[in-house]
Amino acid sequence: MKEPAKILVLLDGSDRALDAVRYVASVRGFSPLTVVVLFNVHAHLPQSYLDLEKQPDSPDEDACIGPWLSAQETRRLQYMEKAQRILKEGGIEDVKIRVQQLSIGVARDIIAEARREYAAVVMTRRGMGLLAGLPIGSVANKLLHKMSFVPVILAVGHAVSDRVLIAVDGSPDAKRAVSFAGEMLNGGSRVGMIHVIRNHPGTDYEMTDGQLKRAREEMEKTFAEMKAQLENRGLEPDAISVKIVDHSPSRAGAILEEATVGRYDTIVLGRKGLSRVSDFSMGRVSTKIVQMADRHVLWLV
Repeated sequence: MKEPAKILVLLDGSDRALDAVRYVASVRGFSPLTVVVLFNVHAHLPQSYLDLEKQPDSPDEDACIGPWLSAQETRRLQYMEKAQRILKEGGIEDVKIRVQQLSIGVARDIIAEARREYAAVVMTRRGMGLLAGLPIGSVANKLLHKMSFVPVILAVGHAVSDRVLIAVDGSPDAKRAVSFAGEMLNGGSRVGMIHVIRNHPGTDYEMTDGQLKRAREEMEKTFAEMKAQLENRGLEPDAISVKIVDHSPSRAGAILEEATVGRYDTIVLGRKGLSRVSDFSMGRVSTKIVQMADRHVLWLV
């Protein structure tokens, strides 16, 4: 039997942020063994109240701020309890609520919480007050790049199937991505693995027939190892497929095309590929897919 997975879900009080909760509640692989922590970071007072304190003729501070704080606390509790109900209705019983007053900064407070031995962090890519506009929002970018120590799941607001596509290139991060998928998924999932060989005919990146053959043979060995790993985690052999693409000018484009044609709603990626650059927390292919795959759930490992 699999060990329970402890998942951190980031919430900011918005309706769109609840998409992350609904996603976790709907994924069969996450239930019922998952332990979910619902996490909210909030400022004690808005800037408008801080400005009010500086006015010499401002009304009594307690009279103004006290009722506002009480109302905010009530709304926050109702919101977090609503998220908790969604998860329990989805079959996840162990749900904890963690609300924290802003300490050193939104992103840094979240990162500090994420370091508490979570299997994954789940957030929505758009619409959240604190995490708006992935991949453009500054807070979201900080989280995505600074939380390289834990898998990050970018959830979507629509229903998703149990079809999962794993992008594989033989790198350590890709191998970790397969391992993570094996830990999180259940026997009812269907998994495809895709490898895109960097081969651009007519350019300096064109490969000879011999080079292509050796590259395919090497990846077939890697696929065999990864498939065995998934089977050992409980996935059925006939539910796992593999594909090698050796003629695409864009690795990110080929992965997204396979996800669309194969009706995969979830794409699992290693953060960095074989061409790792130590100064960057994500590789070029992963970055492009984050930017382009706004209708897919992404697992970044």
